[in-house]
Formats: sequence, structure tokens, C-alpha cells
Amino acid sequence: MPFRISVHLLEPSYQAAGADRSRAEWPPHPSRVFCGLVSVADPADPVQDAALRWLEEQPAPRVRVPARTAEADQPRRSWVVTNATGKSSHAVLPGRMSSGVREWPQRALEQPLVEFEWATEPPAGVGAVLEMLAKANPYIGRATGHALVHAQVVDEPVAVDESGSWQVWAPAPEGASAWETVGLRAPYPGYLERLRRAYEEGQPAWQQARSLPYVPEKPGARESEAEAEDPVPGPWRDLVTFAFASGVSLDPALMLRVAEALRREVVERLKWCGHDVKPMVAVHGHKEAGDESRLCAYLGLPFVGHRHADGRLRGVGVALPHDLSAQHRRALVAALVHVEGGLRQLTVPTVREPVALEYVGPGAAEVQRLESVRSRRWVGPSRWWTTALPMVLDGFPDRRSGRSRPIEGLVAKSCRMAGLPEPAEVQVLRSGAYLPGAPLLPAAALRRKDSEPPRPGRHVRVRFAQPIEGPVVIGSKRNFGLGLCVPTGPWTEDKEDTA
Repeated sequence: MPFRISVHLLEPSYQAAGADRSRAEWPPHPSRVFCGLVSVADPADPVQDAALRWLEEQPAPRVRVPARTAEADQPRRSWVVTNATGKSSHAVLPGRMSSGVREWPQRALEQPLVEFEWATEPPAGVGAVLEMLAKANPYIGRATGHALVHAQVVDEPVAVDESGSWQVWAPAPEGASAWETVGLRAPYPGYLERLRRAYEEGQPAWQQARSLPYVPEKPGARESEAEAEDPVPGPWRDLVTFAFASGVSLDPALMLRVAEALRREVVERLKWCGHDVKPMVAVHGHKEAGDESRLCAYLGLPFVGHRHADGRLRGVGVALPHDLSAQHRRALVAALVHVEGGLRQLTVPTVREPVALEYVGPGAAEVQRLESVRSRRWVGPSRWWTTALPMVLDGFPDRRSGRSRPIEGLVAKSCRMAGLPEPAEVQVLRSGAYLPGAPLLPAAALRRKDSEPPRPGRHVRVRFAQPIEGPVVIGSKRNFGLGLCVPTGPWTEDKEDTA
């Protein structure tokens, strides 16, 4: 039976700085609760040492946290005591800092509960000692994060919550995409000894930690016959997304301009980071004749599939192809997400001010966040895919062929050209859209240059013989966002987008 440590925070906030010190750590790292147990343990007691060593030798725990959280508007402020042991120049409050108040980030929680769960039941004596140490632990994270901590063996493991109130993080399976993972510090064999030695040498505990990749367990996975089969990888392996600032949206008719601006910004960031962009054909898109490699797709993320959807773009995304080299992938990851805070704004022609961007990682807050800007919204897998933005056909319907519905063959051709399997079924609308809110774009919004032929744009729905991993983008403007599809059911019973 699983062993669980529950942390009941006395305030609805979690106080612990993340890696950049300006934002709160989220989700809480398992090493936090382990360090708390070590801090109250008697280092001269071999029984307590044995219990802690048992815990550090177990596989990393799962972490259950409230799904609805947000970075607090105001950081935690406190007057702190200096670590100096010499004489103080302050005559009234010796040992106090002359600068007074310091600040720490904190995260607001809808429910003040965090749980860490190990899969293995401890021996009776070990469990009793860990329960005792847990009760003696007064906080998690910063010392101001007061909490009641309990440890116990439970009958059932924590389950993925279908209501959306809770989120479960688990160690990532081998081969998980880097875009899907978040590094959490977790106990490991030898951690207790390193913490004790660091304390004796006056070294910080965080330097002794090791991070493991974690992924959020998916709630409400679609249980259909299609998803029961092994999915077929699509042409793009990863999708990294950015949200516009709250209340900001763009007209979907600007999709091609947004994609051009996004590509230009990515190229400039790579140059600024010191990379030679010319060999990065997948990024800039200028291929030599005969080059069959895939290109990055620069996407706008529309709000569709909800009864109140308006089809406007709420964010952007960059889809990385499967055959992108590891070296170029690392460079692109760093430029988009890590270096100097990553991609922070986008300058779009005809839009007066630069649009602020926020990276939407797997641990992004659920509060005030549309599903449209999350990568999981667009990746499936699914047999059925339906256009959220109209696709531009790779050619013109041949009305002289004698076939009653020649346009379906063009859509199938577009799927093959995009690197997808031959679809088992194609449905095309002459006008209108399948998804609520999916926009209808004028002919001018379907061409990057005035010299291009005015190819038709259509909303379509395709079914494949096996489930396909997204993102799925089809049509002649697929690398510039048009033809972006959403995984749906056979009757477009799409999951509603939620705020």
C-alpha cells in the first residue's frame, strides 16, 4: 500500500522561490518535505537515520497539488534577522538588517493541501518513525509557510481527478519529451549523508539536490477504440506554446502575419544567442531544391470548440519537427524558453504595440488560462482531426475530372504532403466550419504574397485508420498556422475550452 505525506498549509499559499528567484516554485519539490524531516530528526538516533535512509532509497514520489493556482499578486514581505554574528550597528534591534524588509515570491492555492506519495509501504517501525518526524515538522518551503504535516499508509494511491480540482505529477517515463517535463528535486540514495555534511561545512542544502523530470498525469483521457491502439507519430514532435497577456487577442485574419513575425523573432533570438542560423533550415524555412526535411510550424492558437468561442488568437506556438537535429533542438529550446527569460514579446505588423508573451509550460497555472494556449489541446492522439483554422488547398479542384467530389482528393493529398498517413475518410465544408467559433477567413488572409494564386480555403474533418499524435497542420500554409487541427470525436463532440 502507498505511503503518503500530507502537508496542510495554514494559509492558502505556498512560499518557496523557484529557480529564477522571482517566481514561486511550482509544483513543490519532494526534496522540500524530505529536508523538513531531516531538520527535525536527531542525527545521533540510528533508528531515525534508518527510517530516513529507507525513504531516500525509494523511487521518487508522485505529487498531488491543487490544479487551480496562480502566482500571488504580492510577494511575501518580512523583516528578517541577519546571519552575522559580529557586532551590530543597530543599537535598538541588534542583528537586524538595516535595509529592513525582504520579499519572497508565493503562490496562491485554491485548496491549501499538498501530498507526496511513495508507492511502497514502509516496514511498521520505519513508518512509525516517519509519522513522528512528520508531526514535528512545522513548515514546508520557507519558514513562514506554516503547515500541519501528517504521514500514513493509505489503502489506495492518489488518482487523477476528473473534476479538474487536483493535479497529479509523476516521474516522467523514459523517452518523455523535454517539452512535457518539469524538473523537480527529489530524494536519492545518499541524500541524507550529503545534507548532514553540508550542514557541518556551512553549505546550502539546495546544492546537494538532484532534479528528476516529472510530467502531469492526464485527467479524463479519452477512452475510445482509436486511442486504445498505439498512436502514429505525426510530423512534429514537440509543441511549445506562449499565451498573450490576459484580455489580449488577435484577429485570426492576421494569422499569416503573426506566423511571419514569430519566425522572425525566433531567428533574431537565435542570432542574439550567438548561433549561426543559416544551417538551421527548419527554423528559417529556406530549403535547397530536393531537401525533404521538415520545417518548424509557426502557429496561432485560436479559441474554438466552446459555445462562447470567438475564434480569436489567444497565443502562439512553435512546433518542432521530428527530424530536427538534437543540436538545433537544444539551441531552439534555450532561445525560446531559457535564455534571458525566453521569448517575451511579439511585434506584429498592423498591431500598434508589441504583444506580451508568457511561456505556457506543463506546470502553468490553471486559473484564468484557456485550454487553447496549452500544448495538450493540440496534440491528441486521435483518429479524428478537425480544422480550427481553415486549410489552404495544395492545388485547385479539377471540375473536369468527372468526379462528383474531387476536392476530397486534394485534402488527402495535403495530408500526405504534411507527412501524415493517407486519411481513411475526408469531409469538406463548402462554407462554414465544424467547430463552434472556428473562423472563416477572407481570400486575402489566405495568401502571404499578392502574387500567389488565390487557392481555396476550407474547413475540413479527417479520419485516420490509427490515432495520430499531433499537432496536425495541413494545407499549403501549414508552416504558417493555417490548417491547424484539433483532435475531436467522429461527431465533433469536442472538449469544451474552459477559462
